[in-house]
Amino acid sequence: MAALPENQHTTAHAIVRWYESKTQDHRPHMGASIIGHPCSRYVWLTWRWARTPQFPGRVLRLFDTGKREEERLLEELRGIGAQVWDTNPETGDQWRVVACKGHFGGSLDGVAKGLPEAPKSPAVLEFKTHSAKSFADLLSKKVQSSKPQHYDQMQVYMGLMEIDRALYIAVNKDTDDLYVEWVHFDREHFENLLDYAQGLIEMPTPPDRISADPANWQCKGCTHWDLCHGGIAAEANCRTCCHASPVENGAWHCDHHSKKIDDATQRKGCGDHLLIPALTPYAQAIDGGASWVAYKHRDTGQVFVNGKEAVEGYGQAFTSKELQHCPADLLANAAELKEVFPGAEVISGGLKQMEWNTPEDLDKVSKPATKRDKVQRAKIAESLRNLERLAS
Repeated sequence: MAALPENQHTTAHAIVRWYESKTQDHRPHMGASIIGHPCSRYVWLTWRWARTPQFPGRVLRLFDTGKREEERLLEELRGIGAQVWDTNPETGDQWRVVACKGHFGGSLDGVAKGLPEAPKSPAVLEFKTHSAKSFADLLSKKVQSSKPQHYDQMQVYMGLMEIDRALYIAVNKDTDDLYVEWVHFDREHFENLLDYAQGLIEMPTPPDRISADPANWQCKGCTHWDLCHGGIAAEANCRTCCHASPVENGAWHCDHHSKKIDDATQRKGCGDHLLIPALTPYAQAIDGGASWVAYKHRDTGQVFVNGKEAVEGYGQAFTSKELQHCPADLLANAAELKEVFPGAEVISGGLKQMEWNTPEDLDKVSKPATKRDKVQRAKIAESLRNLERLAS
C-alpha cells in the first residue's frame, strides 16, 4: 500500500502552525551568543539582517522549552538558598551588556551569589538545554571544548559585567540530568573576542564562506545557506544597503539621505536601496553610480542593473526588493518579462519560484504598441504559469 500524506488537520499540527505564525525577526545588535560561531560570515550576515530566520514550528517550540527551563533553574537556585538576580535591580529589566560602540552585546540569564561552591562570590549564570548526545559530549570534553560558542558567550558576559566567574548549568532534555561547571574569566580571550567583534562590525562587506561546498555539514543547516550557496540575493533593508554604516551608540547612518536611521526605518528600507554587491552572490559588480550598480551574471554572462531605472548598455533594472525575490536561475526569464511588459515587477519568490503581478495588471501598466509586441506578450503571459515548474 502506498504511503498516505500525513494529516495536516491535527492538534499537533495546529500547535506547530501557531508557533510559525509568530513574527521571526532580527535582533538589533551583534549577539554575544553567536560571536563564537565557527563561521565569521554567519555572524556578519546575521548582524546585517541578510536573511530573516524562518525556523519551523517544532524548532521554535524547542526554543520556548529552553526559555521555560531558565525559569525553573532560577527557582531551583533560589530554592537551595542562593541569592539570584534575573533582572538588574537598578533598572528592573533583564541584565544587558553592550560594547563596540553599542553594536555588540547580549542579555544574561542572571547573576547569583551564595552558591555552595563559592558562597561569597557573585557569578554570571548561563543555562543551556542539550540533547542526550550533546550532553554526553559535554560531560566528556567540558564546555570550552564541547561548546566553545557557549564558553565565548560567558567570557563576554564576565568581562563586561566585571565578574570573574560563571556558573554553567546544562540540562539533558531526555533524562533531566544536570551538569554544572564553573568557568573562570580569561581576560586575554575576552579582549580577543571584543577585537574580533569590532573587526566584523567595521567590515563593509561579508567575510568569505567557511566552505565553497554547498553540502558541507556546517553549511547545510545554516540560515544563510541560500544566500551563500543557493543563488538568492540578500533581503532589502538598511543593513544590507551600500549607503548605510554603523556609527556611535549603536546607531546607523545613511549617507544617501544624510541622516541617522532608526530601528523601524532600518527594517523597512527605502526605494533608493542598493544591495552591497557581495550580497548578490551570483553576479559580479562591473559598474555603478550614485543610484545604481551594474552586474554581470557569473554563469550566464547576462548584465542587469540594481536600481530603479535601467542604464544604457546594462540590460533591465531590478530594485533590491525584486532581486531579493528573484532566483539567479530565473533572472533571464525576469529580464525578458520586463522587456515585453514595461512596468512589470517581481513581487515575491524564493529559491525555486518567483511571482509577478498578473498579466491583467500588466496590460494596465503599458499597452503594446505593435502587433509584434502583442504576440510576444501573449506568449509570455501563457508561460507565466509555468515559471514555478521551470524553477523546480
